[in-house]
Amino acid sequence: MLETEKTKIVFSGAGMEENEKILEAIEEKFFKEGFYKTTMDDLASDLKMSKKTIYKFFPSKNDLVKAIALRFTEKMRKKIVPLLESNKNAVEKLAALIELLGHTAGRIGDRMFGELKDHFPEVWKKVDAFRTEMMFGNITKVIDQGKKEKLFLDYPTPIIMNILVNSVRSTVNPEFVINNNFSMMTAADTTFKIVIGGILTEKGKILFNKIQQNKS
Repeated sequence: MLETEKTKIVFSGAGMEENEKILEAIEEKFFKEGFYKTTMDDLASDLKMSKKTIYKFFPSKNDLVKAIALRFTEKMRKKIVPLLESNKNAVEKLAALIELLGHTAGRIGDRMFGELKDHFPEVWKKVDAFRTEMMFGNITKVIDQGKKEKLFLDYPTPIIMNILVNSVRSTVNPEFVINNNFSMMTAADTTFKIVIGGILTEKGKILFNKIQQNKS
């Protein structure tokens, strides 16, 4: 889990509300304008709050970025886990996951990922560890479910997961998308469809194609 002792500060009452207010407002600004160029003066001005107040909760900009990343990954966890633990079949679950990840990548934009990797490498490592943990911890179960439902080919699950994880880490990556003029949204969507498409049975392909057509 993305967590640091410095950024996981325990608040209560008004302090918790103020902390959440800061994070909610700043998350939107960071996603729209980027982490690196946004200054603490900019944030204080937008929040109509003194920098001293912000520093009371977050001693540095780096701590603030860590807190935003923690907040974001926990929000993603709360969306992904129920989706993958629902009563849907395995193809429906992975199709919904592809849609969620594509939408999320589109909302955040490519710049944020690039800035995290270049200017906040420790935070980027934790975000990368989070997505790896989510894949191994949750998608593994869906792959096994799909094989039981005869929707996925009976390839060894560890091999499938290693291909998926390594594919995501190498393509849904700031350096790769910038060098190849892709968006994070395209990289995420295409990578998942290629890997998942390679393990579908004929029954699974029919179902997956039907879901994709209904989205069009």
